[in-house]
Amino acid sequence: MRHGYSYWLLMFLILPLLVSCMSLNSPDIVLKDDGQPCISIPSDEDFFRRNKQFKIIVTGVFQTRVGELWLKDYRYSSKPYYVKTKECLRFEYDFQNNITYTVHFTSTEKGNNENKKWVGDMRIKKNKDGTLQLLLDEHARDVTQ
Repeated sequence: MRHGYSYWLLMFLILPLLVSCMSLNSPDIVLKDDGQPCISIPSDEDFFRRNKQFKIIVTGVFQTRVGELWLKDYRYSSKPYYVKTKECLRFEYDFQNNITYTVHFTSTEKGNNENKKWVGDMRIKKNKDGTLQLLLDEHARDVTQ
């Protein structure tokens, strides 16, 4: 009897908790006119268009085989950092061409204590004609560095 109880405890309490902790969301990333990316919370996070605000807790830029390149923690800031969907987040980092980056941030809906983690891979490719192209997720990793 005790073994059956452990099974149900694992299935209905522990596994959902683990899955929710490990879930990552993909941010919207587009290339701005200045050649730098605009990283934002997708518009579908505000499904009913209530003009929700999201508190940004931490932002960062990571590069494989190098490590964390830039990190900003807003938890201890005197003024909370709020954004709305599709609003470019402050990534105070100068992204270079032809380098694959992993950008990440953590947010929570204003008035809510549930954190949401956002992660996306991106690379800004400079074409032979001088134009810039943004490659996202698995396509950003298609080149050898």
